[in-house]
Amino acid sequence: MVLYLIYHKGFRAIKIGISDISGKRYAKHRQNGWILIKYWYFFERDKARQIESIVLTILRNKYGVFLTKADMPNGGYTETFDADKVSRKSVIRMINKTIKECL
Repeated sequence: MVLYLIYHKGFRAIKIGISDISGKRYAKHRQNGWILIKYWYFFERDKARQIESIVLTILRNKYGVFLTKADMPNGGYTETFDADKVSRKSVIRMINKTIKECL
């Protein structure tokens, strides 16, 4: 499993998600203008989901969800955040810290 962080310049948004190693999920987002910022590989799906869930909860509580269902034709709008309010670097640090604490 891969936990990924992607960015959309037009929306000025970041998104966290999970994909299998084939990257099919991410590939769908890439077709809609999202670019890969960073990814983390996990041997166990449950661990990837655990990290994603913790980070998403923190970000949603602090910033709320940014994009709408209409903005995200391939789903995942509840995993998006305003890049003007939370930086990519801070999300990377948050994910790394959560991984360190949970693994």
